[in-house]
Amino acid sequence: MKNIYHKIEFHYTYLILAFGFVITGHFINLIVLTLLILIHELGHVTSAFLLKYKISKIIIYPYGGLTKLETLINTSIIKDFIIAISGVSFQIIFFLIVSLFHTRGIIRSYTYNLFLIYHQSMLLFNLLPIIPLDGSKIMNLILSKFFYYRLANQITVYLSLIVLFIAVRFEVFARNYSTIMIIFVLLKNIYTFYGELDYIYHKFLLERYLYKFNYSKVKIIKNPNKMYKDKKHFFLYHKKIIPEHEFLYHFLYKKQ
Repeated sequence: MKNIYHKIEFHYTYLILAFGFVITGHFINLIVLTLLILIHELGHVTSAFLLKYKISKIIIYPYGGLTKLETLINTSIIKDFIIAISGVSFQIIFFLIVSLFHTRGIIRSYTYNLFLIYHQSMLLFNLLPIIPLDGSKIMNLILSKFFYYRLANQITVYLSLIVLFIAVRFEVFARNYSTIMIIFVLLKNIYTFYGELDYIYHKFLLERYLYKFNYSKVKIIKNPNKMYKDKKHFFLYHKKIIPEHEFLYHFLYKKQ
């Protein structure tokens, strides 16, 4: 975690929001919000460090952040799940400490109420199953346990759009200028992920061919599109059972 602060990047939408807070004199609001975001991302960074994942960058958005990892696609679902929920876990622990300080008179009621409002809104917001929020990562990992990897990603995109539409339609978000920026950022991330679905899938296949992954579960399939993230596969091809590595060699070679 040495020099991790060099990897922190403040998104322009956060800077616009921060500027709005400053010119309206809401300095405490900005400090409380930013502190909660950093604590939340510290949770992801800490668990990633302990699980020996490399941190690429940490992007700070309005009402949340995004910790990008330099890792393979074929990582452990359990480890990925731990990293996905660690942000929320750290945020809850931090707020419990804030509550303790408030009960002992160390933090004023006004500041505590700000923490409460931002903590609750950030917690609910980040758990929404919308790309790239933590809720979408958790949902994608759960889907990957029951559906093949490519389908899990496709469902994640569709559910993200549906949940975002419902949230906007029923005014889950407050009506202000920051909400417009948040919706824009979410739509941009959903669109980017959708555009990369084929690339992600082929990277997933290439990793399975290049590296040796040990999986306890085995599944026989006919189509590489139906490969699971946490299973070893054998392919039924012309009434023959072919090991995954051998099948992928011929499959990827023909693609070239």
